[in-house]
Amino acid sequence: MTAPSGGQAARGHRKRVVCYLTESAGNWGGASRVLFSNLRVMDRTRYEPLVLLPNAGPVVPLLDELAVPYIVWGKAQEPNGMARYTRAIARSILTFRRRGVELLHVNGTNYWRPAEVLAARLLRIPIITHYHVVVDRVAPFIRYSKLIVAVSAFTARASEPKSIPKAVIHNCVALERFDRTPDIRSDLGLSPADVVVSFVGQIREIKGIDLFLRLAHAIAAPDARFLVVGECRNPERFAGSYTEARLREEMGNDSRIRYLGYRRDVENIYGASDIVVVPSRGGEPFGLINIEAGAARKPVVATRDGGISEVIVDGENGFLVDPEDLEGLVRATERLIDDKALRQRMGERGRRIVEEQFTTRPVRELERVYDRLLSADGGSVD
Repeated sequence: MTAPSGGQAARGHRKRVVCYLTESAGNWGGASRVLFSNLRVMDRTRYEPLVLLPNAGPVVPLLDELAVPYIVWGKAQEPNGMARYTRAIARSILTFRRRGVELLHVNGTNYWRPAEVLAARLLRIPIITHYHVVVDRVAPFIRYSKLIVAVSAFTARASEPKSIPKAVIHNCVALERFDRTPDIRSDLGLSPADVVVSFVGQIREIKGIDLFLRLAHAIAAPDARFLVVGECRNPERFAGSYTEARLREEMGNDSRIRYLGYRRDVENIYGASDIVVVPSRGGEPFGLINIEAGAARKPVVATRDGGISEVIVDGENGFLVDPEDLEGLVRATERLIDDKALRQRMGERGRRIVEEQFTTRPVRELERVYDRLLSADGGSVD
């Protein structure tokens, strides 16, 4: 049923309508994965989400499964001629009124002056912007945000503008995704006796892929196998990215190292792994891989980079070393390769930490933020 428009409608509804403007319709990795994990556990007795998708992507079946309303909206409309921009503003205003939108949650920072944000501003709908990365170049319309949600304390400290309040709300993960994974080791040519060390993520210098490959070459354990999972991209478009040719050149002739490319079933990769290595450098905003590994009961060897130390507790759910410390990464990984009981103990501890801190808790914290903003603003849309 379409909501009546105006402030009276907002106050009269039992559920508060939160509109999510998202940059991706993907169903794995990064900001989109966090948003859709949040929607799984949102209190739907109190909130009604509405997702504006840039395209009909892989997340659509998930939204249908969750009965989350969405519109295939297109990309957020930036100024491109006054007439077109005005129409985009009018379209946004009409949609927000018809749907009874009371709060706009912008899931990402890849915008400048989007019509959707200006429409919310004109309707006096409070706006939240969600920082999944460190932001040092501030978009003009950020100033309309009542609050910035940052995925880590590191991201909050390092980001601009300082004038807008920031709330630290860590990412969350859906545990069930990691609890029903099939054993794919035989499909990957791995034996039960192999100790599998995995790198999962963007194949970029900032993610430390070169360190992982050097680590693999430095470890002589005959039963160790090394998996690289992620997408190689054009470095001219994505700075620091590896081409597949460069990756394979640095892999060399070491048959223990395998590149699996981009995988939609990344949860199965965690299931097939024994150890996950996260050798990031240059300011990791949070590192979703760290909680995904914990959800899969896998210990992590990582660098003390950015927000990683807000997830990995050295000696509990993994080991932390200083950025660029290849020798430290090798020592910690070798220790886990040699000690199955330690791997299992750290993996179980990682699972408990994720269950306690990175499943429903961040969503409840986000809902409390919504409550405060809607209470202070009155939820006005007129």
